[in-house]
Amino acid sequence: MLVYDQGPQLTVLVNPHHPATWRQEPYSSDLKDWARAAEARGHYVILFCGDEVVKIEPGVTAPA
Repeated sequence: MLVYDQGPQLTVLVNPHHPATWRQEPYSSDLKDWARAAEARGHYVILFCGDEVVKIEPGVTAPA
């Protein structure tokens, strides 16, 4: 995964050859923690994996 800031957006790029990685621990918890921290600053986390685009919400379990 590649992670970088773009203004108010924390962008996460996931290798499309390993699309389930971000849904597994420790990454799933890290993403929720980052989303919580971003939300506290009025920011947000967006994840891209191939054609999939997901807004990571604090405390919400990633879809299977």
